[in-house]
This record gives sequence, structure tokens and C-alpha cells, in this order.
Amino acid sequence: MKNLLKFLSVFAYTILIFFFDGVQLAPFAAINIVIMIFTKVTPYSAFKYIVSLSPFIVFACIFNFILGDPKGAVNLALRLLLIANISQCYKKVLRTQDLADAIETMFSPLKCFKVDARDAGLMVCISLAFLPVLRRDFAAIRLALRAKGMRLTAWNFKYILGPFFTGIFRRANEISRALRTKGYE
Repeated sequence: MKNLLKFLSVFAYTILIFFFDGVQLAPFAAINIVIMIFTKVTPYSAFKYIVSLSPFIVFACIFNFILGDPKGAVNLALRLLLIANISQCYKKVLRTQDLADAIETMFSPLKCFKVDARDAGLMVCISLAFLPVLRRDFAAIRLALRAKGMRLTAWNFKYILGPFFTGIFRRANEISRALRTKGYE
């Protein structure tokens, strides 16, 4: 239940961030700093984490800017920075298994509709464990293309996506076979 409360509080905090903009986001920044202190997230690790997510933040901002909303683009960037920071703090205090337990607890009322809450928790665990593998695969494919003298551009991105999705489907089949072998239905 404690994990569920943590999950729901971070979820509500994230949703609440989108109801404010501009200077109104300053209290959220202060809250993030306090949470960083409590969770022992250093400013350097927070900066590194945000830099790793910066391509996605910049892409979203550019997209909003092109649509003709420069102020909205800046507000979106601020919101995404705050959300990235709070998710890093959340990730620091909660293990994958704790998150799966929180999801399982949240889905337990759906048992009356024959929804197995354990399945939802298992899917969360598998998907979160899958992310570092995907990141490693993507980096390996990118390095292989660089070794062949190819630059990463929009036109040759297909050379990354093909092997990347092939690897995803291969791993999904391996996980499926492993679950069936262990008798999980």
C-alpha cells in the first residue's frame, strides 16, 4: 500500500504540473529541489539525467514552436524538465518490484472483471527491465553504423530501425517462450 501511495502521489504531482505555467511553476521547482535533497539526488546526476532526455524535450519544444506557440513551447520545456527531475527522484526510492506491486495493488479491484492484477504487475516488471536492454541495443547499432562510416541522419535512420525492431521482436519471443516454459499462462 505504501508503494501505491508513492506511485499515486507522483502521478498526481505530474498531472498537477500541467495546470500551471510560467512563474507559477516556481513552487514546483522548489518542491523538486526539496525532494532531491530527501532522495539524495545530486545536482550533477540530475543534470546528467536531464541531458540524456534533452533530445526528446527539445523535439517537443520545436514541434510546439513550429505550430506557432513559442510561449507554450517554453512552458512545455519547463514542465518536462520538472517531470524528468521528479521521475528521477521517484526512480531512486522505488525498485522495479515495488512499482509492480503498486500496479498490482491498483489493479486488484478489477478482479471482479476477471482482470489478473499479477499480470499487470508482471508486464510492468518486464517492460522496465527491457528498457536498459533496448538502450544498449540502440547504442550498439549506432556504433556499428559509425564504424561503417555512416552518419546518423533522418535519411539513414531506417538502417537503425530495422535491426532495432528485429531485436525487440526476437527478445519478446524469447520472453514469451520463457514464460510458457515456466508454466505462466
